[in-house]
Amino acid sequence: MTAIKHALQRDIFTPNDERLLSIVNVCKAGKKKKNCFLCATVTTERPVQVKVVKVKKSDKGDFYKRQIAWALRDLAVVDAKDAIKENPEFDLHFEKIYKWVASSTAEKNAFISCIWKLNQRYLRKKIDFVNVSSQLLEESVPSGENQSVTGGDEEVVDEYQELNAREEQDIEIMMEGCEYAISNAEAFAEKLSRELQVLDGANIQSIMASEKQVNILMKLLDEALKEVDQIELKLSSYEEMLQSVKEQMDQISESNHLIHLSNTNNVKLLSEIEFLVNHMDLAKGHIKALQEGDLASSRGIEACTNAADALLQCMNVALRPGHDMLLAVKQQQQRFSDLRELFARRLASHLNNVFVQQGHDQSSTLAQHSVELTLPNHHPFHRDLLRYAKLMEWLKSTDYGKYEGLTKNYMDYLSRLYEREIKDFFEVAKIKMTGTTKESKKFGKLRHISSNNSKTS
Repeated sequence: MTAIKHALQRDIFTPNDERLLSIVNVCKAGKKKKNCFLCATVTTERPVQVKVVKVKKSDKGDFYKRQIAWALRDLAVVDAKDAIKENPEFDLHFEKIYKWVASSTAEKNAFISCIWKLNQRYLRKKIDFVNVSSQLLEESVPSGENQSVTGGDEEVVDEYQELNAREEQDIEIMMEGCEYAISNAEAFAEKLSRELQVLDGANIQSIMASEKQVNILMKLLDEALKEVDQIELKLSSYEEMLQSVKEQMDQISESNHLIHLSNTNNVKLLSEIEFLVNHMDLAKGHIKALQEGDLASSRGIEACTNAADALLQCMNVALRPGHDMLLAVKQQQQRFSDLRELFARRLASHLNNVFVQQGHDQSSTLAQHSVELTLPNHHPFHRDLLRYAKLMEWLKSTDYGKYEGLTKNYMDYLSRLYEREIKDFFEVAKIKMTGTTKESKKFGKLRHISSNNSKTS
């Protein structure tokens, strides 16, 4: 069995970085005896993987092949069939139940013992062992400090250790250098022992001779450790400095952000103020013209017209959102409204006076035109009123009530004037047609009386 185990380790498990721990020669229960081997293995690399591998001998040659492998964590139950009597049969419960018959009870017990140790170490007692002798499990637990988990299977793991290629080559060279290495093993072993003693002595002498160098090396290591400590202190101080610089840079960055934000807000605020000043600022000259401007002279009328247009533009400016909530804007709008109201009253009052004066004007009566017998014209009156055309348009757009009142007053006064002139026209025409002087004198007296009545009215 040892030779088979060595062959399986070399041919099947070593190439897969696995180590063979236990092996049992089995066949399936109730069938023709086709022998195979169940092997308990662990991987040599971490994390360790524990497997149960079925290995079968090839029908065409003298070599073994790996047939199937189960992970040990998939093993649920190990049933030994009988805990009292010796019985080579046992069951392994994986995804299904596999029934086996071992070639001997000893191999079966050894394999189950190995499975129990691996379960203790890697699976933390996950597998259930049924019908297994407690004596067998106790024998698997070495005496000592809880070696059931650590010590027992380490012994199994270290039971076999294969030579590497260099070790095999060194042994072959050594055996070729000794002719009796195979024929006389005792002499070969004695020779190896003597050479080993010589090497041990040389090693001891070399160690003693190098003690001084070792002491020097230790001193250098101590000095190096001190230098490392100093460097760590310097690095710590540098790290603190860098942390302080980082905090200061963060503060500077935040301050720059706030300054940039403040500048941006100032620029926007200045833009809004410039907009309000440019569009809602009425010149002092315009204000004075609206309050005190001479509406009788051409220059005064022109100044008032320009001031009224400027006031209208300021009042009709399209404010941006939020401007109407500013106190200064509200005050300026109220000031504009007061100026508009004041100027509208002044304009209406002045034009009413002009209408009254024109309606009672006797400078161009029908007596002056009695020779020609024609109605007098009022072109001077019209030219005088044309100067107020733009102001009337402004009044119409800003205060339609006053505009409508002025229009009505103008029509009333002018209609009275025209009615009087037409009446005089027909009286003069009647006198001319009769040709009597007496009636003419009477007409003159009547005209004088009517003139006095007009002045009193």
